[in-house]
Amino acid sequence: MDSMFSLMDIVIAVCGVYILYVWYLLKYKGEIKENILLPKDVQVKHCKDKPAYVAEMSPKVLIYGCVVTVCGFIGVAEDVFHILGNTYMLVLTIFLLATVWFVMQARGALKKYW
Repeated sequence: MDSMFSLMDIVIAVCGVYILYVWYLLKYKGEIKENILLPKDVQVKHCKDKPAYVAEMSPKVLIYGCVVTVCGFIGVAEDVFHILGNTYMLVLTIFLLATVWFVMQARGALKKYW
């Protein structure tokens, strides 16, 4: 590990694991983590239909968490072993596209349920 990208890849992998934890709380305990799924000015208690929100967002959070975790660990492996070369840019592109997709889904659910 010889660059700032190594640190970024570790942070991305850890964030992916945290997003999977958020999915677990959402799916199995019905807890909505405001710091990931909602803007600061929106409170969970104002949700119009919490069970429907949980049902709609939990698979999306799972998909996003898996993509972020895999991209982070691939990045860490690339930093250590240097096996992908320029193909690593594809991993970064997938990560960025997944992030844009998730933000759009979260905003859509926010408009629908608040």
